[in-house]
Amino acid sequence: MSSPRVSRAVIVLWVTLAGAAPFAGVARGAGSIQDVADCAIHNLPPSAHAHAKLSYQPAKGEPRSIELEYWSRTAPEGARSVAVIARHDAPKDQVSAYLVSDGDAIGEAWAYENARGKAERVETGGRNKLFGSNVSLEDFARFARVLFPGQVRRLADGEIGGRKLYVVETKPSPGGGSDYSRIVTSIDQEWCTVMRRESYTKDFAKGERPRKIYTVDPADVKIDSGFANPHRAKLVDEKDGSTTQMEILSLELPAKIEDDFFTPDALARAAH
Repeated sequence: MSSPRVSRAVIVLWVTLAGAAPFAGVARGAGSIQDVADCAIHNLPPSAHAHAKLSYQPAKGEPRSIELEYWSRTAPEGARSVAVIARHDAPKDQVSAYLVSDGDAIGEAWAYENARGKAERVETGGRNKLFGSNVSLEDFARFARVLFPGQVRRLADGEIGGRKLYVVETKPSPGGGSDYSRIVTSIDQEWCTVMRRESYTKDFAKGERPRKIYTVDPADVKIDSGFANPHRAKLVDEKDGSTTQMEILSLELPAKIEDDFFTPDALARAAH
């Protein structure tokens, strides 16, 4: 199979923001978390291909932007989403492409370096940042899913810019490999896409304030072929003062991208 055409453009990781795995083991009921699951699954496109711009501003130092391209696929039952992202201007000794897929905990991730010539399994923890930004691979994995193993509950509904939101709290399972002790996700009830995510760590503000905050302005959400997608989003790290902004420049929602493109062996094709 020939890989999707790769161009020198940019992609935003948040293209499948509303991509949620099913909320297994949660009972239905009035005001239940299953309402959120149904909403999120409804907004899952079968596949996506985007170009976007990733702009990183450290607390000190010069800002920088990188070019990326992104592909995603969702299984017909909505139970699994997979993504490949590739940076085409990466130096030979740095990662030029990633594959992130659903796993038992946060997810499974592989990285490809031109110098090594093959994909290698990597951890999703905070030390593995996406192309030098403040976005960890766990952050990226969570952009594509709403719930992970752990204690999950639905909180009181919220509101942003006059838009009603579902609010879900997740406390990751001990030993699950998460950097976070608590995550609060707010999902637009009409668009079924994530508008805000607050990620807490025990080593920042004693866990009382979120360490990382992801936000979307309602004005930046667009409807593409019936699916709501944020075309601009921001991730702030309150601990180090850094900010990453993502902007979609172009987006396609093809009917299908072949399954064998979403494998570690296929990362070399995405990276070149």
